[in-house]
Amino acid sequence: MKWTIALVVVTALAALGTGVYVVLSNRDPVPSDVLACVRDAELSLNRSTTSLSLARQDALRGALRPTRRWDWGRTNGVLLQGPAKDYAVLALWNADTPSLAGGDVGRRVYESPGRFPVVSAEMPVLGRLTRCAQRAG
Repeated sequence: MKWTIALVVVTALAALGTGVYVVLSNRDPVPSDVLACVRDAELSLNRSTTSLSLARQDALRGALRPTRRWDWGRTNGVLLQGPAKDYAVLALWNADTPSLAGGDVGRRVYESPGRFPVVSAEMPVLGRLTRCAQRAG
């Protein structure tokens, strides 16, 4: 009887330890950290093309281009700007979303911002989005 109880306790502890390991090893704090910083900076999260209207013309012309990139491991980020550099858009992506590593990144972000963990715009450019991205790394 004692051995059975001991075996049950050891099995339960092993299962609990495995669960904790899986949860902690799969946790990606970058999107949450960047989102918290964006909110603290009083910038909005853009989830629709309407909310990204400031980038519409540049995105449709293919002129909304990456000016900076970040690689945090599981999550990546890109800062986009139009030719006038009067606004900036920060977009994050990971394995669960379309890649923003190449191609017409500006158009993809503009056409479906809701597919990415974080998309936020800043106008005028005061460096708040860049600071949020740098803090995440």
